[in-house]
Amino acid sequence: MPVVKTIEDKCKACYSCVRNCPVKAIKVELGQATVVEDRCISCGNCVRVCSQNAKQIVSYVEETKNFFNQEEVIALLAPSFPASFYYLEPGELFASLKDLGFSQVIEVTHGIELTVPAYREFLDKNPETAISSYCPAIVGMIERHFPTLIPYLVPVDSAVLASAKYVRWKYPQAKTVFIGPCIAKKEEMTEFGRGILDAVLTFKELKGMLEERGLHTKLARDLPERPQGNSLPPLFPLSGGLARNIDPEGTVFCEEDVAIIDGKEDSLEFLHNLQDGLVQARFVDILLCKGCIDGPEMDSPLDLFSRKYQIFKYAQTKERDVLEPHPPFDLRREFTNKSQPLVEPSESEIREILRYTHKFEPEDELDCGSCGYSTCREKAIAVYQGLAEIDMCLPYLIEQSHGEIEIYKERLRFKQTYRENEQFLIGISSANQELRRLAVKASRNDANILIQGESGVGKEVFAQFVHRLSNRRDHPFVGINCAALPENLLESELFGYDDGAFTGAKKGGKPGKFELAKGGSILLDEIGDMPLTMQTKLLRVLQEREFERVGGTHTIKLGARILAATNQDLRRLVHNGKFRADLFYRLNVINIAIPALREHKEDIPHLVSHFSQKMTQARKILPKIFSEAAVRCLMQYDWPGNVRELENIIERLLYTVDENVIQVYHLPPFLAKVIEQDTQGELRPLKEAVQDLERKLIIQALKASDNNRAAAAQSLGMPRATLYLKLKEYGLMDKEA
Repeated sequence: MPVVKTIEDKCKACYSCVRNCPVKAIKVELGQATVVEDRCISCGNCVRVCSQNAKQIVSYVEETKNFFNQEEVIALLAPSFPASFYYLEPGELFASLKDLGFSQVIEVTHGIELTVPAYREFLDKNPETAISSYCPAIVGMIERHFPTLIPYLVPVDSAVLASAKYVRWKYPQAKTVFIGPCIAKKEEMTEFGRGILDAVLTFKELKGMLEERGLHTKLARDLPERPQGNSLPPLFPLSGGLARNIDPEGTVFCEEDVAIIDGKEDSLEFLHNLQDGLVQARFVDILLCKGCIDGPEMDSPLDLFSRKYQIFKYAQTKERDVLEPHPPFDLRREFTNKSQPLVEPSESEIREILRYTHKFEPEDELDCGSCGYSTCREKAIAVYQGLAEIDMCLPYLIEQSHGEIEIYKERLRFKQTYRENEQFLIGISSANQELRRLAVKASRNDANILIQGESGVGKEVFAQFVHRLSNRRDHPFVGINCAALPENLLESELFGYDDGAFTGAKKGGKPGKFELAKGGSILLDEIGDMPLTMQTKLLRVLQEREFERVGGTHTIKLGARILAATNQDLRRLVHNGKFRADLFYRLNVINIAIPALREHKEDIPHLVSHFSQKMTQARKILPKIFSEAAVRCLMQYDWPGNVRELENIIERLLYTVDENVIQVYHLPPFLAKVIEQDTQGELRPLKEAVQDLERKLIIQALKASDNNRAAAAQSLGMPRATLYLKLKEYGLMDKEA
């Protein structure tokens, strides 16, 4: 699960995230700036700068609330908390956390005390460069983008992981929740903290939970006075805080041996230079933010200096944590090379991309930065690498459209058209998602399309979807079944005829489908059944882009886009001499394969719901509901007639069933056999058989989703709450699928 993702249709193509991402982990497609999970380091810069709130981080708020109802929950509080909760005394914050549901609050300074000795031991034994591994964003950056530096990362747990291990050792039955300003800690929990950390909350999320419970104010209660002390670990969130903790007396290494780096620009530049051998350091104390007090979810109006002051003030009164001697757990960790380098274009390829946006000479490269990239060349490289769209250049768009507003109008119109016509492709399966993506791609050009698939899969539906998304949407969509007409009629239907072309010809002639589809699209359905002589004539039309009416002498320009559909294997027909090879290659510019319904059965619940609503509204009949058991029975059948067969069955049931709810026993006999086969001929009460089938389907869904209950509920077409009730009913709550 990605830590950061883009909320669909909220992104307004301002490219702030592109501009502020330090590792090129943003991909722009169809005007939407999405996060590339394999490149993302979860630093949160895109979240911080997005003015549209289009970037969403994974949340563990609901999981934490559920923990409160069931188990002991311990909060691990980041040492930067005084900078965010500056308006509360520490004791007030701790009391609020306990009122919220936490049984204990342990500061992560405990983990700092645990790991500092391990750092000193490593530095004593390893004379080479050592890079701090406390910052998860830096660790992610090195693993994904500077893999040659992985050997220099100190193989010691972060303070958060060390604290979590301590809690797991001390309180093995408790749930552990880290609270801090860092989004990347959510990634660290997934990568390194499995089994020791149960959730990660940001300060912003915690404040929302406190406000929801009315706990986010000064507390009217007596609190103990702050103790008098002076502790170094609370200074850890400040730049150089780790180095200060490791070597408070200046005896471990000389001042010139330590590189203290903070901020994304300086961090990126330093790692590049370190990788290239341009800089050297004995120890690198590096944070991607300007200290943890500048984390993306710090949620504090204070300036950086004031936040530092709050940290210093707390450190002056904080007593050192009391540690048990030699806790029995290992603080070592390993790092993985996750690098996926992008292909670099040649100079000629860069020039070709620049030329597309009218940048023929160096002086044409304005480097205006409106696309999110610093230079036009950098953007051209991103285009080559698939991260940017070639027309993201604002000066180019203005020149092309004589005003930026026209570009945004077209994009908004396309999005509106997509939403209005999305009902053409119903379902959530990966197959349907891929068909939607291909439809968008195909709609943006006029190339010939060949759509293949079994009868009833929805080939014409896909063709209409492409037409509705294209610039031809305001012109006709014309379909003709090539198998339904004899050859002589097919020719006149396609090309039309002039007055007197043959006996019985209509006076004045008649336009053919190619003429009627002018400006729009024409679908040649069942093209595989077209006679060879007609194939020859069609080939000429595709080659010359013109035709004549039957019996006519006037040439007519072809103004329609050609889409063809077939349920046959055209390559096999070509091999057998039943279909022209040259026509096949003309048609097969964009090839779309529509899968059979049995290959994406997870879409059946959505299709059932869609067809039921559509038919009841169109036929003005009372709506009916399909029971969950009936839908699951429909999902067990292989549907040789595909979506068309399913639609016909639903229509039949809506007409013939009197009850409001369609049950399993209402289904046709051939569908009921699905249950009979599943029970292996054992005769027993229908309710018991259905429950047994239901239990088996739930187990199958859990196995298919790797025990992900949310995904299992989605594939079964039931609400997550219903699935939990079923798991409890069938004794599967604690069962691993």
